Amino acid sequence: MRKSLINCLKVGVLLCIAHIAAAQEQPAISKTADVHFRREEYAQAAGLYEKLLRTREGRRHAHEIKERLADSYRLFNQYDKATYWYGQLLQENPNDAEARLHYADMLKCLGQYEDARRQYQQYPDQQRVASRIAGCDSAIKWAASPAPIPLKNETGINTGKNDWGSTWYGNRVVFVSDSVRRNIWYIKGTRRRYGRNNAGYGKLYEAEDNRSGIGYVKDFSAFINNYPFHVGPVCFTPAGDTAYVTVTDPARRVPYDKKEKPVYGTRQLRLLVFVRKNNQWQAPMTFPYNSNDYSLGHAALNESGNILYFTSDMPGGTGGTDIWYCEKQTDNTWGQPRNCGRVINTTDDEAFPVAGSHEMLYYASKGLPGLGGYDVFATTGNRSDWTVPVNLMLPFNSSSDDFCYVPQTVHEGFISSNRPGGMGGDDIYSFSLPPALPELQPLPVPLLRIPLTVDICTYTNTCVYLYNKTRDMGWCYMIAAPSEKITAKLEPNAEYIIRVHYPDHVESLAFDTHNMTGSEPVYKTICPETSSKPVIREKVRKHPSKHAPKHSSKHKKGQPVPKSRRHRK
Repeated sequence: MRKSLINCLKVGVLLCIAHIAAAQEQPAISKTADVHFRREEYAQAAGLYEKLLRTREGRRHAHEIKERLADSYRLFNQYDKATYWYGQLLQENPNDAEARLHYADMLKCLGQYEDARRQYQQYPDQQRVASRIAGCDSAIKWAASPAPIPLKNETGINTGKNDWGSTWYGNRVVFVSDSVRRNIWYIKGTRRRYGRNNAGYGKLYEAEDNRSGIGYVKDFSAFINNYPFHVGPVCFTPAGDTAYVTVTDPARRVPYDKKEKPVYGTRQLRLLVFVRKNNQWQAPMTFPYNSNDYSLGHAALNESGNILYFTSDMPGGTGGTDIWYCEKQTDNTWGQPRNCGRVINTTDDEAFPVAGSHEMLYYASKGLPGLGGYDVFATTGNRSDWTVPVNLMLPFNSSSDDFCYVPQTVHEGFISSNRPGGMGGDDIYSFSLPPALPELQPLPVPLLRIPLTVDICTYTNTCVYLYNKTRDMGWCYMIAAPSEKITAKLEPNAEYIIRVHYPDHVESLAFDTHNMTGSEPVYKTICPETSSKPVIREKVRKHPSKHAPKHSSKHKKGQPVPKSRRHRK
């Protein structure tokens, strides 16, 4: 009896100790998870939130934890898990507008366009989701007739990790990978984990282009790769003697805690310039406009080498990350950064510019109507003067993230994507036009030459959607009250629709450009006679110098909208 009593006391003591330990562990898990979340280490945060949700403490704060879980999975591209948790949040609170927006975004990234469209239609601010709905509509139509251009997964260089950002360097392919292979073990940072996605840090590799395909991967340069965090992507001058390399700032210290008040920070991207002399890369020069206050990277040189395009979230942009440029001066220095403008930049993220021939620019956007995630767009022009961006559609774009489009040269062209069916994470795909179809063009850039001006009176900020019915693509221009005008260039022999998304209704105007050459500018006017009901008037004037409509000095040019965030840091 005495022995039984002693055993019972031992069990009770152990249970008390376990209970105290569990009670102490739960706040520790919660605090650690929050620290990881605020430091943007979403993969690590998600694992801890999943664990915390199964505890008593977690059940008491289940809604807040589910919000963090959903956001964590969304922010490191785990679309299926993010969709599940946003769905759980909407079951608990159907009026949660932000959860519904993210839920629709994740459905779209999974290619569930009809479901995504229904969710967008329930979002209270229809102007905010106008381009997202347009993307769903276009995706459904494009999926029915994809261009017959095969994409080849480059299995000789892809792994189960993230492989992306390929570019030609002579007859070799240089790319970014967070897999650790060959002789790169001794490089700084290769054995550490990147908290955002729990993967390794990206480094630059090179592979040879042989008759058997692209393969034989090795370290591109131990000297360039010798940084503790991400290295890449890279672009080269035509001569191959200068490399513009994006790196994660190794010098800036990111603090954990300062006394009792947490302090958090994010390492910024920087652009470094390496020059090759005597067959060796020299010590880098820092790009003069790097800053501790914003990121700058993803460089791309135009054909002449006198304009450098790059991605940045520096002040003065349209929101998120934008495409910027600098011009080379007579003394070979780079002039002040300038924004490429609202024609190609939106309020969401633009990134990964690549300069092609004939003043073509290819870049990835989350703000323009697309299939989901990042889509690749093409535009022509330079500096801040661009044609309306054109979505490259299928097969180049998918419901996932598609970026780093390198146009076809005498070799293959490349695109990076984390679409389903790859080897894992981001993969590099190559493409070439089928020789039996020489007329097939992967970039359906319309010939835009007919000027359009639309005068719009409005009593609130609204979206004006210009839709090319012939090509099944469109653009959203945001305008502000009381009145503005939008300007654009139209394609000949095409059918168009202008839709004005007022808060309580949508007004539409259909017209076409048949038998127009560009010598006759098109003018439209959408102006309300009352505060709530607009009247549509349209005119075609052959002599704009004599009959052009007058505008007040307050009139501003309308600009295209949209844009989420996957800036690589």
